[in-house]
Amino acid sequence: MRFVLILIVLFTLVSACGNSNTPDQNTSTASSSEVPKEIPASSSSLSKESENSSSQISNSEPKEHADAEKTVSTQEKDEQKELPTPTPKSAVIAPTATPLPEVDKDQIATPTAQPEGSSPPAKATSTPTPSPKPFPLDVQFPLDFSPSGRYQNFSSSAQTAFQNAIKVNFDKATQKAGVSAAVFDGTQLWTGAEGKASSTDKMTAETPMIIRSTSKTILGALMVSQVDRGLYSLDDTIESLLANHPDYSLINTPNVNTQVTVRQLLTMTSGIYDWSKPADLNRRMSIMADQNWKPANNLKQIIKKFTSPGSYNYSYANSILLGLIASHLEKKDLNDIYQEQFFKPLGITAGLLPEIATPENTAIAHDDLSLYQGGTGFGALNTGLAGQFYGLDPKISWAGAGIVSTPENIARWGYELYSSSGSAVSPSVRTKLIEAMTVPTDPGLTSLGMHTYGYYMGTGEVTLPDKSSLKVYTHPGGGGGRTSWIYYSPQLDVSVSLLANSQMLHNPGSCGYKGQIFMTNGECMAGSIFNALKK
Repeated sequence: MRFVLILIVLFTLVSACGNSNTPDQNTSTASSSEVPKEIPASSSSLSKESENSSSQISNSEPKEHADAEKTVSTQEKDEQKELPTPTPKSAVIAPTATPLPEVDKDQIATPTAQPEGSSPPAKATSTPTPSPKPFPLDVQFPLDFSPSGRYQNFSSSAQTAFQNAIKVNFDKATQKAGVSAAVFDGTQLWTGAEGKASSTDKMTAETPMIIRSTSKTILGALMVSQVDRGLYSLDDTIESLLANHPDYSLINTPNVNTQVTVRQLLTMTSGIYDWSKPADLNRRMSIMADQNWKPANNLKQIIKKFTSPGSYNYSYANSILLGLIASHLEKKDLNDIYQEQFFKPLGITAGLLPEIATPENTAIAHDDLSLYQGGTGFGALNTGLAGQFYGLDPKISWAGAGIVSTPENIARWGYELYSSSGSAVSPSVRTKLIEAMTVPTDPGLTSLGMHTYGYYMGTGEVTLPDKSSLKVYTHPGGGGGRTSWIYYSPQLDVSVSLLANSQMLHNPGSCGYKGQIFMTNGECMAGSIFNALKK
């Protein structure tokens, strides 16, 4: 009863707070009219991530696409309801508190309601296939984030330029904790860091961080690789692929259109809603407090009827459904698939939360404490009333924002994925991924620098000091006091990873490469880094 009273007080406080939503994104304090409004990941999110996308109790990942992420608003907010006291875990939470408006009854779909032109949810008719084993949570999985030591160094002048790009922009940023970065061109590697990982530890290039919606690039690559192997096609539906899943009764809810295809899920055009809005705070908190959590449980938190597929709209539900498909068709847990198909062959160290335990030295997320009912000012999010949920947010979007790693590993992933010299995917899969980046994103993601979307990754531009722009393949991630960027330049054949344990990377930058037009700290850093490599 005492806990319920505390939650009532907490909800009252949340209702009084301002809205801070981003798809895996964070809310920017900039006053410029050029600053984007809301970004879907995860992330931070693109993060919504971003994908994109999260916040601690109120926001969890930019709607990934704007997993772009809290720079403008956090579209991923976490839910609450009268729930049992969750068992604290040493993980990082991603929801950013937003006011807790009452749920509008008009938004609650009637089970029988059906949008025009859509097919009613189909019921499973085949015999469910038993899962290989119970869904794992917080399984101990040793991850060694030591530097690889296998690559050459960039020239001393390039290294100096890279470090200055990080330090100068970090020093000028507000509401910051730490940042780390890596640059990789296939043979040369540079890493660097500034600031702090926690109240006791400095940020280093080896400090693991949750990359929010940037995680979606790995899920997208897996899905298209499975299609290339003939496991299913991009035009197969949720029903056809999951009808014999043991949790299909949870998947086939009135608000999930099971006639949606893999292609529509991957391009965020499914028309399926999620649990990322301010009014969904109770639902996000319910997910985090679920002692018997499994991915399909999240789909019960969708209270709004789906619309006809076709238009871009970031949704956590897409990631849950795609992760279920990928895991079910392989008959393995998603983290195991990632390890076997990507990470181990590439020598990359990374893991998927909450299928593994959060590494003990993972950087602590930082944000405006008032957004999490944790006090006032800027600080660590693992304290205060919201602290009991800290580390539970990976449940909210799972496959869409749960990868934990370091900038070296993510920069190498970007190179192996996008470069013609990379080996993460086959040439045919790489071509399909790149050619699919044609769906226009929303204004929030566009302002963050990602203009078109494809199979969980997109194209964008990075502005350089001379105001010219460089095309990149990219995906942001953010929310819940973390932000992430991955940039690959096909012109320079170089990959850059930026990670921060605050919303800093998506907040307004001060480099001025775009004049008075909004530009993130992340783009300022990337612009200076790429500029040092221009021939």
